Amino acid sequence: MPRVYELPTHLQVEDNLLLGLTARQLVRLAVGASLAYEVWDVSSALPAGVRLALTACLVLSGLLLALLQPGGRPLDQWVLAFVVFAILPRRRLWRTSTLTASSMTSHRDGWVQLAPEPGWIASNSETGDDPERSAPRALR
Repeated sequence: MPRVYELPTHLQVEDNLLLGLTARQLVRLAVGASLAYEVWDVSSALPAGVRLALTACLVLSGLLLALLQPGGRPLDQWVLAFVVFAILPRRRLWRTSTLTASSMTSHRDGWVQLAPEPGWIASNSETGDDPERSAPRALR
């Protein structure tokens, strides 16, 4: 009798947890609600209109981030795409290097002086021993 294996067919679909909402949407709703509550609780010294407006703004942004999905993508991915687009340059120019060989070697010499010199090389150069004999076995 041949074995029958069931293959999963909905791997690219998020699971609905509560009221048709995915885990990602529920987390966004919870974060928006907790931020709105924190602003409401902390801003008791502000006038009632300002306090209500700040709280309503946070509740609305939490709802939009959780529920609005234009083009089948969450709104936070669209916001990130817009920010990346705004930051990246529009044009790229090809420019040849203005460095010459002499400026590269003089710059490199400063770094060579800072290079560490292993102790077994320094001791060989002072005593004149054969470096093949005095080098550690792993380095031969």
